[in-house]
Amino acid sequence: MKKILTLVLLVLTSLTFAQTKTITGVIKDATSSLPIESVSISISNSSLGTISNEEGKFRVILPENKTTLEFSHLYYTVESYTVKAKETEIEIFLTPKSFVLEEVVINGKPGKDLLSDALVASKEKLEKSIVLNTYYREFVNVDGKYTSFSEGLIDYYVKRKSGASDIQVKQSRVFDLKDENATEREKAIQSMNLNDVRETVTDAYNFKILAYLLKSDYYYFGVETKTEANGNSIEVITIEPKENLEQPMLYQGSVTYDAKTKLILDIDLKFSEAHKKYNKVVNILIAKIKFNNYVRKTTFKLDGDKYVLLYGRIKINAYIKFGKKIDNTLESSYDVTTLDYKEGEFKLDKDKKYRVSSLFKNGNKYTEEFWKKYNVVLLSDAEEKIIKSLK
Repeated sequence: MKKILTLVLLVLTSLTFAQTKTITGVIKDATSSLPIESVSISISNSSLGTISNEEGKFRVILPENKTTLEFSHLYYTVESYTVKAKETEIEIFLTPKSFVLEEVVINGKPGKDLLSDALVASKEKLEKSIVLNTYYREFVNVDGKYTSFSEGLIDYYVKRKSGASDIQVKQSRVFDLKDENATEREKAIQSMNLNDVRETVTDAYNFKILAYLLKSDYYYFGVETKTEANGNSIEVITIEPKENLEQPMLYQGSVTYDAKTKLILDIDLKFSEAHKKYNKVVNILIAKIKFNNYVRKTTFKLDGDKYVLLYGRIKINAYIKFGKKIDNTLESSYDVTTLDYKEGEFKLDKDKKYRVSSLFKNGNKYTEEFWKKYNVVLLSDAEEKIIKSLK
């Protein structure tokens, strides 16, 4: 009887794999033929999807009876593509949207007020709890040399309104240069991490950095309203430091939101190039730190009436001095991409909660080659070289 059951399970498993289809491809601008980064690739009539990498490349696993992909980007016309029976590799060309520039305002008040309204609307939109099934990856660089890479499938249990979340690490893979024979100093340096995997989605949904910028008197907030031929509009808030400021850690960038719903769709911020020279070493508890650079990209999507985090990326570069052990420049960067999601009240068992700040601590815990079998964001050629150097 056991042999029969085993045989049945093997047959069912093989049928399951036969019912899926792997599609790889590249997305390009129809005008310039240049690759397009961060295009949302959705499987029609499902919540499944992924995004294109910096080279415009993507891979998506089509479930049974699913053949249509939808490609969307804030600045390109939505394109649907039906995959043919024997097709496994495709090339997609997206047409840039034609916007009519309605208004440009560059002064302190209008843009600031509009961004404040968008911030309130976006925070209030998280009306229900949601579970995000994500792909997370992280690189760590010490003094210009990459020391670690980790990636994993992580479920974020996002709580209603606050955006706070519990996380469960389903699978993970780690490449690490840590060595048992390393000195205590080397181990201390390599254990440093500037990001917290537990706060990744919470940080995206609570919009703290925008609230911080709105409270500051150091910035101009300009606004551009762009309208498509169908009447849909987006508004782009540009954020720039005021003139003649000698302040450290000032930001520049933009926030884009839907003009009708006021929901934020894209956040693109970094340290102001002109003000990096004013960043100084400061004391934090018993350590000294100087933040050299900060880059942030966050993208949301409207899926019907649902407001979902699509993609988040943060890169932090800082000089840190801690006693005699650490006197180095570190850089941490992470990406998180939503692969699937579901709304509703879902409780994560306490024993399954991941309670450590770094995914590196989880080590190699995987039951399958998830980086090949799921809709993860493909590594760029440069990132592949980094991983090979860590093996």
